[in-house]
Amino acid sequence: MVLDKLVNEYYEELNKNDLHMIKTIHEHIEEMKAMKIQDLANYAHTSISSIHRLAKKIGFDGYSDLKSYIKLNHFTEETTQDLMKLLDQDIHQTRKYMEQLDFCQLNQLIDRAPYIYIYGTGTAQLDLANDVQRQLWSLHKKSQVIRSKRDLTDGIVEISEDDLLFIISLSGESKNIDEIIQVMKTRNIKFISMTTLRNNVLAQNAMFNIYVSSTPFHLYNRVNNSSFLPFYIVVDIIVRKFSEWKLNELKNRT
Repeated sequence: MVLDKLVNEYYEELNKNDLHMIKTIHEHIEEMKAMKIQDLANYAHTSISSIHRLAKKIGFDGYSDLKSYIKLNHFTEETTQDLMKLLDQDIHQTRKYMEQLDFCQLNQLIDRAPYIYIYGTGTAQLDLANDVQRQLWSLHKKSQVIRSKRDLTDGIVEISEDDLLFIISLSGESKNIDEIIQVMKTRNIKFISMTTLRNNVLAQNAMFNIYVSSTPFHLYNRVNNSSFLPFYIVVDIIVRKFSEWKLNELKNRT
């Protein structure tokens, strides 16, 4: 949803009423283009001043600014039943997320970590984790794929506070994720989330978030599907950005 990234970013500052208002906005997202603040207040059973306070909490000057953000980020990215256009939209949106990413911080995290671990929460995520490891090896970074939740919990003592863990999850939500986060917190382990853009517990607890656009779609036989191609594109971009940054670092030393 269009406000999920902001919810993740400002989650600690939001109360139950704020989250209810955001839920109401998402439920009436198609109407937000022309919705007056009083109409939203009526839908959410709240006050106009509460809506203004919410807008300021998540980084806007007021309701008008919030509504403009929603127009720009939702109504220009409406999904389509054309599956090839849908893929184009996901790739385009993912590239936009990458343009907003703090690569300076990410590059430093990767560079400083003596060892990098990669954990995928499912079969497709594990395939991606293997590719992340391959790319990290090409950067001469020591890395290891953690192949199951049990391997992660059993081997947690081997991960130091200086190491870095990538956790790849489509939704960022599951019982296993909750358990893994608790283990990470008790060991003070730094981890980066790679998920689709939605309000999720993994992104809320990670020290750094990488967002990917992957819109679910139906195949001809009504089987649900999601593309991992945007995830692979993100990994490729990260490797290229790190290589450029590292090259500049080496040039500045000479």
